[in-house]
Amino acid sequence: MHAQRLECLRCGKLWTEAQRGVRGVHEAECPRCGYLGWAEMAQLTETTRRLLRDCPPELRAHRPAA
Repeated sequence: MHAQRLECLRCGKLWTEAQRGVRGVHEAECPRCGYLGWAEMAQLTETTRRLLRDCPPELRAHRPAA
């Protein structure tokens, strides 16, 4: 079984489940940029990564669920 590879949605730093500390990786801030937002690396396409890089977290719209 492979460890789940996670990627910071702000700076792209990669983590694995094996690297998590006391809190789960999904709950941990990125050690590189401090952002709290991760996705499974396999779920992100280059197009999605480019869109995330082009729109910093401060400018992303938080839309309420319909």
